[in-house]
Amino acid sequence: MNQRIVLATDSHEPSGVGEHMLILGAALAHDYDVVIAAPDHAAGRALLHRAAMAGLGVKTLDLAAPQAVRAWLASLGKALLHVHAGIGWEGHDLVRHGKAAGLAVVRTEHLPYLLTNPVQQAAYRAMLLSVDGRIAVSQAVYQSYKDQGSARLALVHNGVTHRAPTVARTQTRQALGLGGDDTLLLTVARLSPQKGHAVLIEAAGAVLERHPSARFVLVGTGPEQDTLSASIAQAGLEPHVIMLGQRTDVPNLLAAADLFVLPSLFEGLPLALLEAMAAKVPAIATTAGGSIEAIGRDHPFLAAPGDAVSLSEAIGAALDHPDVARAAADKAFSRHEEQFSAARMAADTATFYQSILHKQGTAGSNS
Repeated sequence: MNQRIVLATDSHEPSGVGEHMLILGAALAHDYDVVIAAPDHAAGRALLHRAAMAGLGVKTLDLAAPQAVRAWLASLGKALLHVHAGIGWEGHDLVRHGKAAGLAVVRTEHLPYLLTNPVQQAAYRAMLLSVDGRIAVSQAVYQSYKDQGSARLALVHNGVTHRAPTVARTQTRQALGLGGDDTLLLTVARLSPQKGHAVLIEAAGAVLERHPSARFVLVGTGPEQDTLSASIAQAGLEPHVIMLGQRTDVPNLLAAADLFVLPSLFEGLPLALLEAMAAKVPAIATTAGGSIEAIGRDHPFLAAPGDAVSLSEAIGAALDHPDVARAAADKAFSRHEEQFSAARMAADTATFYQSILHKQGTAGSNS
């Protein structure tokens, strides 16, 4: 019988964490019995629906009934619980439930250590008493957590699988109302302060002065949506900025894009950037954390986080030099293939699982 692995989150808005769980779960499912577990809210239900459609096991977690969660975990026998935390205060109860149920418990940190409140810092250290091992998704995340508690910490870089578009590039562009001469600059990211959309909106004016055919297409939802809409209107950018909300056709949008722009202020290791690299879309990124680990320090189109002038100059340089942008995209694709594939991520994660399970003497068959 294959070893059972539960990939779980209690995040109110899984977004990138949920996407990571789906990618990892699909890659692990060749060798493990994988279950995706998430809370009973809209985002959690959407995540579980996608997991079920991918053929993975699913479990709705009633976080208001901790005894029921713990009883379900205990019923799994010698399973491994892998808790995914978007930020340091998430996942504490899930970790403790798993350990109390007798499971091996692994935790992935998806963002750098951001806790400044002493109470939250103490709660994090206390939670680690129930963790058998932690995973950091980038060197930046690893460095920020290496001195936070004594629980074992491993580096496993994020990875993605290239998803081919399902419709022609021209069809997607026409559906967006773009003309043949328009240049599509795509950003896929949750609309939160972390992702730097406000900086992108500030930079858009300078870009449009030099490249009036640029069209900024933003994919995602989040707490900054109303603020960003107001900023776009105030700057008179409505004809040039399209906010699409949440989309399920990102591969089609990537195929239609001329550039991918990720203006993050800080990062773990962004899946959207890896997907752009896998799709050979020329990318502009900031030097924030895992973004630069993904794209490389020698990438020609990098901007300083939070700097609208730097961002507009990087975008302008990519638009001014399409041959350089194309060569950079080819190099980024090679980086993805060599370092950031989903298969590599799953293999490294499975190796970490087995080290934890063997140490506990609970390893089951995974073949």
